[in-house]
Amino acid sequence: NDPNGMFYKDGVYHLYFQYNPYGSMWGNMHWGHSTSTDLTHWNYEGVALAPDAWGAIFSGSCVVDKENTPGFGKDAVIAFYTSAKPSPWGDVQSQSMAYSLDNGKTFTKYEHNPILTSTERDFRDPKVFWYAPSKHWVLVLNERDGHSIYTSSNLKDWKYESHVTGFWECPELFELPVDGDKNHTKWVMYGATGTYMLGSFDGKVFTPEAGKYCYT
Repeated sequence: NDPNGMFYKDGVYHLYFQYNPYGSMWGNMHWGHSTSTDLTHWNYEGVALAPDAWGAIFSGSCVVDKENTPGFGKDAVIAFYTSAKPSPWGDVQSQSMAYSLDNGKTFTKYEHNPILTSTERDFRDPKVFWYAPSKHWVLVLNERDGHSIYTSSNLKDWKYESHVTGFWECPELFELPVDGDKNHTKWVMYGATGTYMLGSFDGKVFTPEAGKYCYT
């Protein structure tokens, strides 16, 4: 379940997904990996990320780092995912990072994981993207009762910026042209329940312009 870390590089589409290699039921969560050249026919490429001491591999995202901002290598594929470790009080969730130098086939986990921790029970599903106007990275994370926004210059050190209530899991934040006009855009914040808000985004704060909508 949960497609993760989709990206396109060198003529190939990559898709990762939450995956239990030991059975058909949910559990033992890994990231499986599939590739395609046409988005219709897919080849299974095996397990990309497996659980470790920090826990099982929950949902996240990938970026292609064209500027080598963390120093892993130019055009490295960098995955961000939630590490979920069971405890008597429920999963302890933190955010981790791994990088690939072979176009997403194999990953090396960052030696200083986790990159973000919290005492919150709901703290997962990092969505990372580059915000060009301010030349920094943005991480949107499901946290508490909504989505939190963090920023970084190097993908390793993150600063909390703001929070928007009313969303649940698997966040998205993206810019779209209005009626095809690239000079007139809106930002969309989205959650896994199918709800979204339209508004503006300055690289640190998402400002809704109206109430929450439900996609049907």
